[in-house]
Amino acid sequence: MRYAQVEIIASALEATTREMNATLVRTAFSPNVKERADCSTALTDMQGRTLALFTNAPAHLGATLRLVPEILKRFPLETIRPGDAFLANDPYIVGVTHLNDCTVAAPIFVEGEAVGFSVAVAHHSDVGGRVPGSEAGDSNSIYQEGIRIPPVQIYRAGERRNDIIELFLLNSRTPHFGEGDLLAQMAAADRGIQRVQELFGRVGTAAMLERIDEMLAAAEARTRHQIRANLKPGRYSAEDWLDEDGISDNPIKLAADVTIEDGHIHIDLSRCGKQVASGKNMPWTHTLSTVYYCLKVFTEPNQPINEGLYRCVTVIAPEGSIANCRAPAGVSSRGLTSMILADCLIAALGQAAPQRALAPSGTYQGIILSGYDPVRSRYFIDYENFSGGQGGRVSADGMDAVQLHITNTSNLPIESMEAEFPVRVERYELLPDTGGRGKYRGGLGVVRDLRILAEDLNVATRSARQKFPAAGMAGGDPGSLGAFILNPGAEDERRLPSTKSEIALAKGDLLRILTPGGGGFGPESERDPNRLAHDIADGKISGGSAAGTRSAA
Repeated sequence: MRYAQVEIIASALEATTREMNATLVRTAFSPNVKERADCSTALTDMQGRTLALFTNAPAHLGATLRLVPEILKRFPLETIRPGDAFLANDPYIVGVTHLNDCTVAAPIFVEGEAVGFSVAVAHHSDVGGRVPGSEAGDSNSIYQEGIRIPPVQIYRAGERRNDIIELFLLNSRTPHFGEGDLLAQMAAADRGIQRVQELFGRVGTAAMLERIDEMLAAAEARTRHQIRANLKPGRYSAEDWLDEDGISDNPIKLAADVTIEDGHIHIDLSRCGKQVASGKNMPWTHTLSTVYYCLKVFTEPNQPINEGLYRCVTVIAPEGSIANCRAPAGVSSRGLTSMILADCLIAALGQAAPQRALAPSGTYQGIILSGYDPVRSRYFIDYENFSGGQGGRVSADGMDAVQLHITNTSNLPIESMEAEFPVRVERYELLPDTGGRGKYRGGLGVVRDLRILAEDLNVATRSARQKFPAAGMAGGDPGSLGAFILNPGAEDERRLPSTKSEIALAKGDLLRILTPGGGGFGPESERDPNRLAHDIADGKISGGSAAGTRSAA
């Protein structure tokens, strides 16, 4: 009976974070949250332990690790009241991934006692900085990436603190989206408070606090069991390369050495390159988020997320490395780095669990389009990550055009994009021959053509896999490369840099984005002829082989 109650509580807390997330997405203003669902919701106890977390973006798995201690450091517990709410976004203080990921946390009171926090994280479209969208892969410090916010109080006993909120919004180029998304986060946090109070009312405060400890212990035990059952003990290694740092053409090494022993995983990232003079560095909690994601892939993907999971892995990375950068290093484009790191970790863990192996995948190709929209009479920022192809799997082809690993956000529908921004989508389709050849083909990338419908717009590019393709695995071939091309087929056609801010666009320009394919798995000679025939019939390959090696360029 006691075990059943623990499981019921865990499920109730997870369901609460799902409901919070649905509230956030449904009430948000910006397309990045209401359409792409770049947000997460969580519940913690007063120690800051994660009790439940629902995320559309695994990059947020570590978003609450430092949050509560940093709030209580600045606002002692005896000063916190029901109706309070706090805002923070600094990755070096509270541990979110970058400055755009603004976090709202509200205390949960039961019978006059604070028992935890209800948390909502959302990627805001702009938080200041030197470029629109606040994400510049070529920024040389976090000071260029936007306003840094330690935990500050935005509601006091239910009363809105307009001075703090106005300061936040004055640092945004899109304050209409910023305020709307902030209020949506408050609505999500309020829903979490309501549901947790109801749960405490049914179970009882003393019993509930006891069951929480048991719930975390059970999650840890379950995860350790999965490690023992699925992962062969030993030491495994893998490495990959990030194309460049956004400032120079120098590639950056990502490497993982994984040791598995007695239900525990130890990950050593000491062979990763040093931090760079750009925004492609990973703050520590973002590295942990990447690790936690990979741990779930190889243990029990459907298990609720809480502190118990985190106890089953230890991670080391030298401070000052790209996997554990030192302030004030830029971090705005850390997502691309963690995509490559995730491929490394999955390649290493796949050696211990061949039944779950996955070839490296094609990363997203990101743009931030910005400028003044004369039709809607407002400044706009269109933030998009276009999906690449998943790597071939041990028993199936890679999925085509899918957000992977730490991003996992939704596709922005064309109708929504054209309704919000001065662009027209003239082409959006799978790219044949982009998945790596193999027994199981890598997933295909896509091509998307954007026609610019307003004068004096700018685009910032952010990408990986434009020089180093997703490698094949177990004899498979690599996938294709990605590219950004301006005005393809015209006299002024040119390839844009893979990472560059504020590239000028004129009305009538055509911007083409080509995303990379995933690596193939296993030798092509072992591919089922029926799969080849289906690929040809579906137009996924041009014929004659399991996949082509088309360069997206």
